[in-house]
Amino acid sequence: MRRRPLIALLPLALLLPACSGGEEAAAPADAMRTAQERFEQAGGVHIELSSSGLPQGQDGVSKASGDGSVDAKTPAFSGEVTGVIDGTAASVEIIAVGAKTWMSFFSSDFNPVDMSDLGAPNPAEFFRTGSGVGQVVAESTGVTAGERTRDGDVVLQSYTGSVPAKPVQDLFLLGEDADTFEVTYGIEPGSGELRTAEITGEFFTGETTTYTVDLSEYGKDVTVEPPA
Repeated sequence: MRRRPLIALLPLALLLPACSGGEEAAAPADAMRTAQERFEQAGGVHIELSSSGLPQGQDGVSKASGDGSVDAKTPAFSGEVTGVIDGTAASVEIIAVGAKTWMSFFSSDFNPVDMSDLGAPNPAEFFRTGSGVGQVVAESTGVTAGERTRDGDVVLQSYTGSVPAKPVQDLFLLGEDADTFEVTYGIEPGSGELRTAEITGEFFTGETTTYTVDLSEYGKDVTVEPPA
């Protein structure tokens, strides 16, 4: 019998970790609990928000990028938010500390703004312990483990389920006609950190929209101060 040289087997061996299941996924309840804890204990984290299926011309946020400070009393955010305001697409710099927000628009100065007047959520609320991203994870139901996939140089364990509308509505200030939303999470198995969260449902009446939250740099030093 002809034997294949060892070197010929190397490409196959290199592919196996990326394609096989490897270690067994953590039980869904344990994974959700750990993901919530890791997020709410992170201190600081980087966030990238994106969307798909957003109705054309609809006021609201389409994407955001920035750093958040996770806290129960005074969560904070600093970064760029892109969306549609009064039918006009725009990208603005936002500083949010607790319930107060400031916006820099066509200027280097930051001025107070009520985000709800713009049809947009206060981004600091994504980082509030007990009602932010962590709470969406905590209230997820019917969660099942899926495949492991590679996201850049990180392998993530996927979980799918649903979440009652209220925590999503409270976070996004959207979806008043929805009863539930479908969720898909990507969790880094080693740390238990939530890295991606896809939330899909009727954010806008009669339309199916997906918002994707990407999280990274857990534990980073994030200091956000109100503008002078």
